[in-house]
Amino acid sequence: MNLLLINALRGQSPVMHAAGFTVEHIGLKEGLPAADIRTLLRDKTGFLWLGTTTGLVQYDGFVCKSISLTDNGEPIGQVNALLEDPDGTLWVGTEEGLFRYDDGKVSALPAIRQPTLVRINALLFDKRHTLWIGCGSGVYHLSPAQQQQLKKRPAQATAPRLLTGYDRLTPKARDRRVFALALDEEGSLYVGGKMDLFRYRNGRLTRIWQSPAGQKTEIQAIAVRSENDLLFSAHDQFCYIRLRNGRPETLLQGLVPSDVLLDGQRYWLLSYGLKQLDAEAQTPWQQLNLYHHTSSQFNKLLLDREGTFWVATNEGLLKIRRSAFDRIPLPAAVAGNEINGFGLYNGQLVFGAHHGRLFRLGADQVSPLLTDLVPIAGIAGIQQDRRGVLWMATTYQGLLAYDGRRTRHYTRKDGLSDEGFNDLIPTAAGDLWAVGDVGLTQIRFDALKQAYTFTFFEHSTNRYRFTIFYNGFEAPDHTLWLASDAGLISFRNGQFTSHPIQWQGQQVRSVQRIIRDRQGTVWLATDGQGLIRGNLSGQQFSVTRQYTTADGLSANYLLDVYADSDGNIWTGSAIALHCLTPAGLRTFSFSDGFFSESYQSMHLFEYPRGTLYVGTTAGLLRFSVSQLRQRPVAAPLTITGLRLPDSRADLWQFTTGRDPSGLPEQLRLPPEQNALTFGFSLMSLVNTPYHRYRFRLLGAEAGWRPAQGTERSVTYAGLAPGRYTFQVEGMTAAGSRSGLTAFSFEVLPPVWQRWWFLTGAAMLLLGVVAGYFTRRERTLRHRQAEKVRIARLIAELETRAIRSQMNPHFIFNCLNAIQECILADDTDTAYRYLSKFSRLLRMVLEESTRSMHALQQEIDVLRLYLDLEALRFGSSFAYTLRVDADLDPALYQVPALLLQPLTENAIRHGLLHKTGLRQLDISLRIADGHLHCLLEDNGVGREQAAAFSNRSAVYRRKTSKGLALTNERLALLEKSGLGKASMHIDDLVSTDGTPIGTRISIRLPLITAFDTGFTHTP
Repeated sequence: MNLLLINALRGQSPVMHAAGFTVEHIGLKEGLPAADIRTLLRDKTGFLWLGTTTGLVQYDGFVCKSISLTDNGEPIGQVNALLEDPDGTLWVGTEEGLFRYDDGKVSALPAIRQPTLVRINALLFDKRHTLWIGCGSGVYHLSPAQQQQLKKRPAQATAPRLLTGYDRLTPKARDRRVFALALDEEGSLYVGGKMDLFRYRNGRLTRIWQSPAGQKTEIQAIAVRSENDLLFSAHDQFCYIRLRNGRPETLLQGLVPSDVLLDGQRYWLLSYGLKQLDAEAQTPWQQLNLYHHTSSQFNKLLLDREGTFWVATNEGLLKIRRSAFDRIPLPAAVAGNEINGFGLYNGQLVFGAHHGRLFRLGADQVSPLLTDLVPIAGIAGIQQDRRGVLWMATTYQGLLAYDGRRTRHYTRKDGLSDEGFNDLIPTAAGDLWAVGDVGLTQIRFDALKQAYTFTFFEHSTNRYRFTIFYNGFEAPDHTLWLASDAGLISFRNGQFTSHPIQWQGQQVRSVQRIIRDRQGTVWLATDGQGLIRGNLSGQQFSVTRQYTTADGLSANYLLDVYADSDGNIWTGSAIALHCLTPAGLRTFSFSDGFFSESYQSMHLFEYPRGTLYVGTTAGLLRFSVSQLRQRPVAAPLTITGLRLPDSRADLWQFTTGRDPSGLPEQLRLPPEQNALTFGFSLMSLVNTPYHRYRFRLLGAEAGWRPAQGTERSVTYAGLAPGRYTFQVEGMTAAGSRSGLTAFSFEVLPPVWQRWWFLTGAAMLLLGVVAGYFTRRERTLRHRQAEKVRIARLIAELETRAIRSQMNPHFIFNCLNAIQECILADDTDTAYRYLSKFSRLLRMVLEESTRSMHALQQEIDVLRLYLDLEALRFGSSFAYTLRVDADLDPALYQVPALLLQPLTENAIRHGLLHKTGLRQLDISLRIADGHLHCLLEDNGVGREQAAAFSNRSAVYRRKTSKGLALTNERLALLEKSGLGKASMHIDDLVSTDGTPIGTRISIRLPLITAFDTGFTHTP
C-alpha cells in the first residue's frame, strides 16, 4: 500500500472557476497514485473510492491509499465497477473477475472465477439484495445466501447464475457483453449491452430497445426515472437516447457520451461537459464546459451527498462544486481588477479603482460613473454628505468632491496638509473625517463662506514616524475610534489617545480595520493576532474574545472585518473568507468559488440587505447571505487508525477482533507498549484544510485540546496502567458539527503490580522492589536532567543557526525585484512576488521558534524559496523537488529550516556564476531505514566558487559558518537520542575532469512526532 499526500491542503491543486462552478483537478502532480480512473464510489463512512487501471485508491480529502494487490499478493488489475453492501463490504469488479475489500484487505474470489466471468463492467444490488454482475459474457447474479457463503468460505465453489433468457435473446456469444445495470422504482432490472437494452421484470426478460440495423452501440450508462422515462448512452452511435413511453428520442447527436445519473427528477449527462436535463425538458442544457479545464477522456460521473460532482477521467479526478459566489465581470478600465473601496451614491452601489475611476454596479452590469479624476491614485474612501455631495478619498492624490454636475479636486493648495487617505468617516454632526497616512482631516461645510474647510490633526510617535490610519467609526459620545498601524487609537476634542491591547500575553501592534456592530460590540481585524472582539466603556476598550487559527481562521493576518444586517461578522485573510455566525465559524475558500488567485487587499460591503460584495485586487464577488441559513450536510468523524510507536509490534495481537467500524475490540496493551497514536478525520471532502478538531484522553486529561492546523493525529506516550477513553470531535468548514467519537482501551499493569504476584511474593521481595524503584527513580531523574540540558543546548544552537538562515542579499534582491516591477508598472507581478516573499518571511519566522517540524513544512518553505529564486532568475534557472512515493511528509520530523541554507548556498555560490541554464535538483526518499536528502546542482563547483567567494570575506565566513552549524545540528540529533545523521559534499566532474556541479547528501534518522517528545504524564 502506498500513502501519498495530496497537496490540496494549501490549495495547491489546480483550481478553475466556471460560471456557477469551481473545478479542481487532482492528478499525478497532486499526489494521485494512478491517473486513469475508471469508476467512483463514495462509501457510507465518507471515503471516496477510485477504481483505476492499477487497482483501488481510497481518498479522504488529504491522503490517497493505493491498494494494488490482494492479501495473497495477486494483482487486482483494472477496476471497472465498485459496490458497497449494507455490511460495509466493498465488491470490486475488474478485468480479471470479482474481488472483495473487507477488514482493510482485498480478497480474490477464486471460487466464482470462470472463463466467462471476466471483464466485469457493472455491479448492482436489487431490493432483495441479490448481487447482479454485468460482465463480458452476460449478466449473472448471486443470491444473498451465496454472498454470505463467499464471505465465510471464499474458497468454496459458488456458481453465479446467468440471467434467465439472456442467452436466448443474444444467441451470438460475441454480442453478450454487458456494460451497464440499473433499477426502476418498481425494482425492475435494466441491462445495457452491446446492441440492445433489456428489462427484467417478474422473472421475464424483454428487449425494450434494439440498435438499428444491428449497429454496435455499447450502452455504457443507464438512468431510470420511471419505467416510462429512462435515458441511456449510445457510445458508438455518439449520442444519448431517451425512452419516453417506449418512443426513442436522440439527444446530443454527434457527441461522445460518457455517463448519466439521476438526481431526483433531473438527469445529469457527462459529455464534453456537464449537462442538465429536467423531467419535462426536451433537450439538455449545458451547465459547465469541462473541455475548458481538461482535454482528457471522461469515464464516470458521481454526485455525492455533499453536492459535489466527481468526474473520473484518464488523466485524473475532477472535483466540481457549485460556487457559493457570483463573479461579477469587470471592465478593462478597472486596472488589474483592483477594487479600493465601496460606497453608496444616491442609493446606488459604487466602488473605486485606480487612476481616479469610480464605477457603479447595477444588477450584473458594471459601468463607469466618473473616470480619470486623478491620473494615478485609486479611490479608497467613498461617502455622500448631507448636502448630497459625493466625497472620494484617494490613496495619495488628495480629495475629490462631486456635486452631480462637476468634480472638484482638493490638494495641498486648497488647504490639505495630507494627500494620502484610506477611508472617510461620517459623523452625527454631518461632518466627514478623512483618515490618512499621517493623521486626520476634518471636512466641514462653512455656511457663511458657502465653502468646505479642512482642519488637519497630526499623530506621530516621534519626529521620524507618523501613524497610518486605516479606518474608524464615531461612537455615541462622538469619540472617533481608529484602526492604525500603531494599534487602537481614539480621538476626542483634538487629542489622540493610544489604547494598548494585550490578550493572553500577546500585544496587538497593528489594527487593519475596526467596526462597531448594531449591538455596540467592537471588532478589530489585526495584523497577526487574528480577530478581536471587545466593548467600549467610556473612553476605555476591553477585550472579551480573540479568534485565531486555533478557532478555525485560515490566518491571523486579516484584511477586513464587516457586520452584515443579520448580525453575522465577516472577516477575510489572503486565502479565505470567514463568517462568524451564532452557530459557529464558517470558512469559504477556492473550493466554494472564492478567489483562488493571489490578492493583497479585501473590502467587504453589503447592499442591498442580504447581498454581500467582496472586492479585492483579484476582482469582485457577490454572495447571498441567505445561503448561511441552509443547514450544512452532516459529516461523521472517523478514527482512521491506531498505531503503536514501535512499528515492529503488531497491534492486533493485543485485541480480541474488530468491531463493526474496523477498530480493535477490547484492546489491552502490555506495560511495555504504553503509547498509542490515534488518526482521525471528518468524512467531508469539502474544504478539508479548514476542518477543525479537538480531542482528549479521559483517564489522562480532563480538558479538551484543539488540533493544530491540519493535524489529524495525536500520540499519547508514557501511559500509566489503567483504562482510557480517547474522545474526538470535529467541525467542517461549513459549520457542521460531528458527534462525539470515542475509543476505549486499557494499559495492563506490569507483572509485579498484579494481585497474584504481590500476594505470593510481597514479603520476600519487599526490599528488592524498594531498591529497584529507588534506583529507577534516580535513573529517570538523571535522564530527565540530561534531556533538559540537551534541550537547552539545542535551543541555544537553533537560535544561532536561524539567524544565518536567510541571506540578506537574497532579501535585498527580492526587494529590488519588487521595486523594478513597481517602476515598470507591472503591479500583478509585483503583487505575486511580494505575496510569496511575505509568506516566506512569515514562515521562516514561525518555524524559527521550533527545533523540529514536519518534513511537509520543510518542503513548503523550500518550495516557496525556490519559487522566489525562479521569479528572480527567470528562464535561466530551473529546479525539481521530488518526494518519493513511499514517503509521507506529514509523518516524519526533521530539524527546522535545515535544507534552506544549503539550497541558498548552492544557488549563491554554485549557480550564480554559471552561464546558461542553471539547474538544481532536490530529492527526498526513504532507504535503509533512513531519510535521504540529495541536493545536486550543475554549478561551477566548489573550487571555482571559492575563487569567487575569496573576493568577499563576508561571503566566505558566512558559507563556512553555515556548513559548520548544519553539521553541529546533525550531531545534536545523535546526542538527543534521535539517531545518527551525516552530511557529505561531493564535487561532480566530467570525464575530462571539468567541474560540472556539486552534490550534497544528507542522511537523517526516521523521526516521528512521538520521537520528538510529545509525551503525556497522567
